[in-house]
Amino acid sequence: MLDDLMRAPTSGTAPMRRVMPFPRYPLLNPSPGPEESAPLTAAYWILASSGESIDKTYLMATLNATPDSFSDGSTNNELPAALEYTSRSTAAGADIIDVGGYSTRPHAKHVETDEEICRVVPIIKGIRGMANSPLISVDTFRPKVAEAAVLAGANCINDVYGFTGPEYPLTEAGARHFLEMRKIARDLAVPVVLMHSRGEASANKDYGCYSHAGKGKGQGVVEGVRVELGEKVDAAVRGRGGLRRWLVMVDPGIGFSKTVEGNLALLKRASSLTARRDKNVLAGFPQLIGPSKKSFLGTILSSRVDSYPGRTTTPGERGWATAAAVSCAVQQRAAVVRVHDAPEMADVVRVADSLNDL
Repeated sequence: MLDDLMRAPTSGTAPMRRVMPFPRYPLLNPSPGPEESAPLTAAYWILASSGESIDKTYLMATLNATPDSFSDGSTNNELPAALEYTSRSTAAGADIIDVGGYSTRPHAKHVETDEEICRVVPIIKGIRGMANSPLISVDTFRPKVAEAAVLAGANCINDVYGFTGPEYPLTEAGARHFLEMRKIARDLAVPVVLMHSRGEASANKDYGCYSHAGKGKGQGVVEGVRVELGEKVDAAVRGRGGLRRWLVMVDPGIGFSKTVEGNLALLKRASSLTARRDKNVLAGFPQLIGPSKKSFLGTILSSRVDSYPGRTTTPGERGWATAAAVSCAVQQRAAVVRVHDAPEMADVVRVADSLNDL
């Protein structure tokens, strides 16, 4: 049937489109009967298949409900400021708001699970109470936080550790953590973003074991991400209890356990991570890329090159550098870009999308 459909004449549009549905939370009936156990659909995104052009790149706006995040700590952690940021971002074209309550910057202060819940849930409820409230994702690696956030109104789980928790390499505790996160995500039927990382963001940057991948600069990092993230995604979707494949998005983890050269290689070759080729587990999965204000951009800006003297920057001074990285991500056919400054980056994405349409 699929073959017949794909061979049928069309009017210039694909006969079938890949979509990602986002369920509506909180549930209207917290104790549904068997016939209404699945949540309603709040919205869905149209995503590209391999090599296919899409109408737009989706924009995720970052809302850190933390006092110590590297870019905007203590800026939006109070409800009025969080709601104002949400209104400004959605008015500019943000498609989803990513609410996080635990900073992933290097050496960030430990946050107890209950404290993280207390940070994110009131903001999620506040956003959900807004008129025309947007889609919400929760940026967490903890099962209890993810569950509490979704039941409060989040539509998606964004996990920087790809469900295995912050320990690296994988331990028995990490394997149990993986199964718990997978079960919660499956039971709630929400999309998930699984990111590549190797524990703390500033550590574990050696990809020498992938040196066989090719001679291009940073090619070992690209291959390492493809293999390591592929193993997690395969474990997440395969077999009984696996996640629905159409609800999985992958993130190469720009800025996490990569050198400057490695981050640049990932940006430049991001589309190769999900290209359809033999033995590529990540083939066809949509990609989220989040380079916004990362420290590798600051390192580049501080480097003296020829007549350019270099300058030291704070995260807040890396807006133009972020624009360049976001434009590259769009050219690499990222489905979503994650940013801090939605109004400015929405302009960047719109122009980059127009270039991709040519």
